[in-house]
Formats: sequence, C-alpha cells, structure tokens
Amino acid sequence: MTLDTSYQTLQSINDNSGKRSSANVVLLPTQQEAQNQAFADSATSGARVFLCHVYEQGKRTHLTFSLPFSLLLEMARLQTADTKKNKSNAEELINRPLIRSHVDEIAKYLLETENYILPPFIFNSNTPIKVFAFGTGAVKFGYAVIPINVELYVTDGQHRLKAVEKAVPEKPELRNDSVTVLVVQEEDIDQIHQDFADCAKNKPIPPALLAVFDVTNVLARLTRQITKELVIFDGRIDKISKTVGKDPTYLFTMNQLRTGMAELLFGSSRKEVIESRSNQQKSEYRTLLEKAKTFYMGFAQTNDAWKQLLQPVSKTVNLDLHSLRQDRIDFNTVGFQIINRVGHLIFFGKEFSDEQRITLIHALASLDYRRNSGVWDNSVVMDDGSGNKKILAQIAAVDKGFKVAVKEVEQKTGIKLN
Repeated sequence: MTLDTSYQTLQSINDNSGKRSSANVVLLPTQQEAQNQAFADSATSGARVFLCHVYEQGKRTHLTFSLPFSLLLEMARLQTADTKKNKSNAEELINRPLIRSHVDEIAKYLLETENYILPPFIFNSNTPIKVFAFGTGAVKFGYAVIPINVELYVTDGQHRLKAVEKAVPEKPELRNDSVTVLVVQEEDIDQIHQDFADCAKNKPIPPALLAVFDVTNVLARLTRQITKELVIFDGRIDKISKTVGKDPTYLFTMNQLRTGMAELLFGSSRKEVIESRSNQQKSEYRTLLEKAKTFYMGFAQTNDAWKQLLQPVSKTVNLDLHSLRQDRIDFNTVGFQIINRVGHLIFFGKEFSDEQRITLIHALASLDYRRNSGVWDNSVVMDDGSGNKKILAQIAAVDKGFKVAVKEVEQKTGIKLN
C-alpha cells in the first residue's frame, strides 16, 4: 500500500514556523486510513505500531504513549554519567549520576503501596518517528511506527526506571501495569539537558503538606487524624507553612506535630527511624492513635499552659500562642520533641501500670518549661552573651533536654523510666 500524495505530511522541521517535530507526521482523513497505513508500513519493516497522541508544545511536536512496564523496560535506554569516570565530561551524557538510595526508595514505594502512582517518563528520540495521524484539533490521534532498533533514551525518569526494574522481580504483577511516556525528538545534547533541568523546576511539596496528603504513610495518617480528633490540636495546626513564625493562632506546623508524634510513637524523629518503623504499624493504627490521645490529654490536664488548649479554638480567641513560644520551651519544637520522647518511655518502654503511667505523665507535665527557669540551662537554653536566653533547635539539644527531663521525672515520682 502506498501513500496518497494528496495527504498532508508534516516534516520533522518546518522551515516556516521554526517548529521541530518528534515525528514525521502524516495526516490522514480518517482513523481507519491512518490505521491501515501504519500497519502496512510496519509489515514491510518489522516495526511495531503504538497508538499515541500528537500535540504541539514549545515549538516541538510531542508524542505520548501508554506502555506496560514490560515494554518500558525493553525499550528505554539510559546514558548515565558515572560519578568517578565522568567527572570531567558529564555534560556529554544524557543522564545525571544515578542515586542508588533514591532508586531503593522508589522501589520500596512500589512494593509496599497498593495504590501507587508514577509520573510520566520523558524519552528522547534523536531520529524522527513516523506517525500516521488523524483529526483536526490541537490534540491529534495517531499510530506511531517504531522500528525495533529505535533508541529511546530517558531524559527524565531514570530513577523510576531503575526502581521498576528492581521491583518487578519481587512483584511480577507490576509487569501488567502501565505508565505514560512522552517522546521528544532532540539531537542537541544541551537542549536535552535543558529539558531535564526544566522538568526539575517543579517545587517540591512542603513538609507540612506532605504530612497532610501522604495517606500511605502511617505516621502522616496518625498526625492528620489527631488534628481532627483532639481538641488540643484541632484548628491550631498550620497545615501549609514551614514555620508558624509570629502567628498567635497556631501551635505548630503539621510537620512539627508529625516530628513530635514520631518521638512519641517511635522514640526518635530521625528519618531512618521513621522510615523503618512507620509502615510496620498499620495493624496497630487505632491503638497508636488512642495512646497518643491519652498522652496529650493527660499532659494538658496537668500543665497550666496547655490546659488552655482543652477549650475549642472558638472559645480561646484571645490566646496568644506566639507569646507562649517566647516564654516557654514546650511551645517550641525542641521542647515538644523532648516531651514526646519521654512519653515514648512511658508508653512503649517498661511495662507500667495505668496508675504509674498517669503519675509519670503528671510529673512530666508539671516540670517548669519556662525558658528562664534554669532547668534547661546548657541543654535546651543557652545564654547568648547579652543576658538573653536562647532556645536551641539542634537535635543535640533534644538529646540533652531529654536526659534532663527523664532525671526530673524520676526524682518526682521515684519511678525509673529506663
């Protein structure tokens, strides 16, 4: 079968518009004709035919496909810079050096998450792909004829590709899943690098929003749920910002609350501890939530400053949380972490009776958390040289303050926490 010369052919370079195409696009009047021409062409070349969308963006014609993982692994090619071998010529290669920990992180996500989602991949083809298309709108439909020897190099998505490659042997059913692929034709290596850089310009999700939206992570779910079920936090947690700053309305950001809950539930807010523990607690979700609620309510019922938070936001409109942050360490992240880490010993350390737990919580809540109390000097609070006491925010301050708090609670109760 031969092409009718009356059909319109869009060359890979249009001299009039300056547009570069990722394909030699042949426009046909109907879908049936486009399909017939594509399969006739492939029959003589041994190529494969893929249904695709064709559209213009940034003076280039782009092709989008949906490929099963099995074909993705078969067709995709990498040209990755080596951190040792390519220090002086990395710009000559398509991909940045591979970060193995990032690959492992994505593979773990694929293996552990039932309702996972992967963003589209971007491929580069340095030779135009023939497409028999139909339609008159901004987005056209077509049949792409892809030879078996075509080189489709990954511009964006090499870590996702290697993660899929790693996860499939452990979870074979992934082979039946598919992913979206965008193909761009580009010979200029500088433009390929620019495409990758442009893809990386998306702003990462702020930690506060990540704690709100990441429903697959048990710690994030617990943090979100406690802001709904506990009056202390309901309406007092900033779920967008990185810091509460001088805002008198909010107690903590969502990420600060999440950090405190990690200390309570796991005994640490270090990233590696959270990652190793959070997904192991799915079966205990409700139990963990109830323990957290018991701890915070018991603490607030004893502590005069926190007792004000037992009233709904609507009844505490004059409560200035910013002023409390200036006066006290427990309304700052470092103090909140210390309190929660002691709480971890109370609920997950030794086997205490309910009565002992109440005693320990009340003792912890009755400590003097004012920054000028002297209890926290040289651990959480340091003299800045001008007579002012500065609250430290480093993890070392949490570690030192935790030891001080444990000692104080043990002296008050006569109960050993460790």
